[in-house]
Amino acid sequence: MSTQPTLPLARTAGTLAAIEALALVGYCFALGLAALNSSGATQSAPIVEIIIYLIFAIGIAFIARGSFMGSRTSRPPYLLTQIFVLIIGYTLIVGDGPTVTAVGIAVGLLGAVAMGVGIASIIKEEPPEIAKSITDELPETDGDSGPPPTER
Repeated sequence: MSTQPTLPLARTAGTLAAIEALALVGYCFALGLAALNSSGATQSAPIVEIIIYLIFAIGIAFIARGSFMGSRTSRPPYLLTQIFVLIIGYTLIVGDGPTVTAVGIAVGLLGAVAMGVGIASIIKEEPPEIAKSITDELPETDGDSGPPPTER
């Protein structure tokens, strides 16, 4: 038995997180192009914003790698990331214009599916080896829930 989550679900979760990381990198490129084509704004503000988003994308990529490899330690940050994705999706849905709303719906659906996959990988996980070995070593009883009788 393995202490890793069910591998197909973990790999699906990793793939979804990788898509989110790539989408964030794409958003950084869009911000950069918008900053180059804008007038009147300082150039340092978009650069700082892009750097922050790229740091987030790198973090999500590490989470995606851990999820894809089936690491149990990647699950809490993965689920926290999906909460943020859902918040971003909601923020875009209530934003201006039909294009922003459509992007918000897509982001929200991606976050909801990714959250479901992450939760499913936890639910379907097999118990760790240590728990199985402890329960295998327990003495068998005859159905009485009390402790076994001691000999004197």
